[in-house]
Amino acid sequence: MFEHLRAQPEDAIIALMDRFREDPRDTKIDLGVGVYRNSQGVTPIMLAVKTAERQLVEAQDTKGYTALSGDPAFIRAMADLVLGDRIDMDRVAGAATVGGTGALRQGLELIRLARPEARVHIPDPTWPNHQAILSAMQIPASRYRYFDAEANALDIAGMLEDLQGVAEGDVVLLHGCCHNPTGVDPTPAQWAEIIAVLKARGAVALVDLAYLGFGDGVDEDAEATRQLVETLPEAVVAVSCSKNFGLYRERAGVVLVTSTTPDQAAVVQ
Repeated sequence: MFEHLRAQPEDAIIALMDRFREDPRDTKIDLGVGVYRNSQGVTPIMLAVKTAERQLVEAQDTKGYTALSGDPAFIRAMADLVLGDRIDMDRVAGAATVGGTGALRQGLELIRLARPEARVHIPDPTWPNHQAILSAMQIPASRYRYFDAEANALDIAGMLEDLQGVAEGDVVLLHGCCHNPTGVDPTPAQWAEIIAVLKARGAVALVDLAYLGFGDGVDEDAEATRQLVETLPEAVVAVSCSKNFGLYRERAGVVLVTSTTPDQAAVVQ
């Protein structure tokens, strides 16, 4: 069996990290991965994380399951952090995941189970793993215009025109904040236009929220996602804790799914 396997191409980001480590210059700056670092170039363990770890060591008395989908208190806390008070929590289902990438995969597994024929529309450009995951899952994907390289700005006209062609029930992947790789986000007025088009087309939003808090603050960065779940009947939100909690090593994330009714949310859960 395994003799038919072929070596895969080297991961571009990991290769860049290796080149950074090998570079002898003391003026180098690593821009390869979007993770918090202090002025010494180290990702420290945050005081809140250290405190929580200490509490776990002293108080935790079992490593048994809390629930199949993860610790309910963690999921609820993350839902409150991301969605705020903009939606009835009875309409929200959630599961702990292996980082934000795991959240995307679980969200897409749910989408494929619910609507196997759904097409996922992703921005051009986007994080390369979006296309990689969709290809591995054999989910049809299309790209919509997002960035105008010549103007160095969001191509809002092209984006809205392309989103007008989204079929009812299709999925539109959006970066909740700090778009990867451009760093260019819609303005509040542009977000309102985007959300209006998605609602009119009957599309489902899939929000990749990997950099919550890295833009303008936690609440400010979550605002577009909150408007999406407030306006659209259904949405899937993939959240990473790797960057904003400095928890890459722990692979912590959550997938949150909003439904039209509490009964439907129970089925999704």
